[in-house]
Amino acid sequence: MATHAAPDFLCDAQLRLLFFGGKGGVGKTTCACAAALQLALSHPERLYLLVSTDPAHSLLDCFCGSLPPPNLTLTEIDPQACLLRFKELHEDHLRTIALRGTFLDAADIGQLVDLSMPGMDEMMALLEIVAWVKEDGYACIVVDTAPAGHTLRMLELPARMGKWIAALDAMLAKHRYLTGIYRGGYRSDAVDDYLQEAAADLAGLQALLGDSTRCRFVPVMLAQELSLHITRTLLRELERLGLPVQEIVVNRLLAQAAACPDCLALAEQQGLGIAQTMQAFSHHSLWGLPLVVEELTGVAQLTPLWGHARALADPVWASGGVGMAATAAQQNSVNQAAALPTPSTTLLMFAGKGGVGKTTLACATALRLAQERPGKEVLLVSIDPAHSLGACLGCVVGPHAVRVAPGLSAIELDAPAEYALLKQQYASELKGIFQRESAQSGVGLAFDREVMERMLDVAPLGLDEVLAITRIVDWIDSQCYDCFVLDTAPTGHLLRFLEMPERIDQWLKTFFALFLKYRHVFWLERITQTMVTLSRRIKKLRRLLVDAQQAALVLVTIPTEMAYAESTDLLAACTHMGIAVPLQFINLASRPSHCPICALIQRTQAVVLQQIAATAGARQVTQVYRQDEPRGLERLRVLGQELYA
Repeated sequence: MATHAAPDFLCDAQLRLLFFGGKGGVGKTTCACAAALQLALSHPERLYLLVSTDPAHSLLDCFCGSLPPPNLTLTEIDPQACLLRFKELHEDHLRTIALRGTFLDAADIGQLVDLSMPGMDEMMALLEIVAWVKEDGYACIVVDTAPAGHTLRMLELPARMGKWIAALDAMLAKHRYLTGIYRGGYRSDAVDDYLQEAAADLAGLQALLGDSTRCRFVPVMLAQELSLHITRTLLRELERLGLPVQEIVVNRLLAQAAACPDCLALAEQQGLGIAQTMQAFSHHSLWGLPLVVEELTGVAQLTPLWGHARALADPVWASGGVGMAATAAQQNSVNQAAALPTPSTTLLMFAGKGGVGKTTLACATALRLAQERPGKEVLLVSIDPAHSLGACLGCVVGPHAVRVAPGLSAIELDAPAEYALLKQQYASELKGIFQRESAQSGVGLAFDREVMERMLDVAPLGLDEVLAITRIVDWIDSQCYDCFVLDTAPTGHLLRFLEMPERIDQWLKTFFALFLKYRHVFWLERITQTMVTLSRRIKKLRRLLVDAQQAALVLVTIPTEMAYAESTDLLAACTHMGIAVPLQFINLASRPSHCPICALIQRTQAVVLQQIAATAGARQVTQVYRQDEPRGLERLRVLGQELYA
């Protein structure tokens, strides 16, 4: 058998950190698992670590009970366990810093330290990676990341952590200065050592992330326009963050197309996608991996994967006949159309594993609702950091609502912009306070001002998302829109969003109490009012989420074992929270066919479809057949007509 070249990241012995990332559902986990296995088996004398930073882990599902080689360790990061360890190691130092550098007493600081902070997933994942890199116990750490939007949040954390360390250092500055005056000098202690070590660890991580000889980020994508759009955005942000990217992997390519409409349509779409990918990413090394009909699970199936990798320009990858996509599109797309949401439905959330088609089905549903409710206004909202509404609809969508069709507007919420606005308001009000207190100027006041200016740098992660999402409550109050259709983040981060209102509410209650207690020292009237408003919005949003007459979650999945496992976890969480799930779409189902490829896919899917049917209960289940990407308003309108009876 002829040998073929392999991607460089499988051959470079100097690599210490290897990330696989991209849009949800493109096969990141499979690629990461197969790469870690090949590295470990090729170098049995070296130790390797395969780690998942996705809150909805699927590493263990991918290995399916089979044992990795003895030199490969698997780890799925548990943010809560990591947070407990972090507190055990550093809580005393953080309490000491706060006591020395703020007007808070021990009881106040205890409340803050004990808060269950939202948005700790990315922070804890990154801190774990920092610790493993520092220990230098592994030849290479292979990271299976969360879908693109939340991976970028994690990779932005070094800068955020730098501000956090600077804020803690500012808290100590006054203590150091006054100790030097009254004791004739200052000698550093364990707290100073902790901050210096944290700063050194952070500097080491930043150096590693920017070093192309030791670190690599490998985007994984599909030969589809939506995946291409997300990958473009991902590469732009990775370049801004200084992370090296050399190779891009295009997954699930047909090596040959059978003569059935579905396969030929897929091959035509693939040929176009390959051409666009080669043009868009011409400066990168482009690799293709084949479509594997059966789910790759277990060491035996995962190990050979990279042996099938070929350059994207290799003629082995199929391209279909012109016009077959249109022929496939004329076939019925849906089996057992769903009932339309009731007129009382105000909030409809499309949720599920990354890459199952949430955006497409949310867009098609929003268009159908706008058509069915003349005189009513529907707002289609993306709360996924990796926005793709505009790419799906075929028009420009941004942080301000735009009209896309009669009765339908769309918006992609900009959480960082909402947070920046809060910081600007805080800085402005703080400046006014210190200007009024200038008559009492002195060293103490100067230090206090710097500490207070940096306070928002230690605010809980996820506050920005809550600020953005609770705008929905304002829109409901203003009666500008009658129905909201949400395109949500993939499962792990959606669950965080659903839990976040309660956690942020705890945070706000703690700060209200502190503001009241110390109002004679530090009172920010406008910021306090902003927090009161935010608290009101959160309470209303929490009530809305559990009102089955007004709110519902539409579960979107695909007929694979891993997607089924993830959707089961999401359903259990919704039951626990009291969120109604009346409808489930099974996307990318295979039609009955005599085509050998489609028939094999159908047999594989049948097992999962039976499991879904057995556990559906009163939930309606609708199958959406595999087809080429329905993009643009006209195609989405057709799909919307077929989805609902």
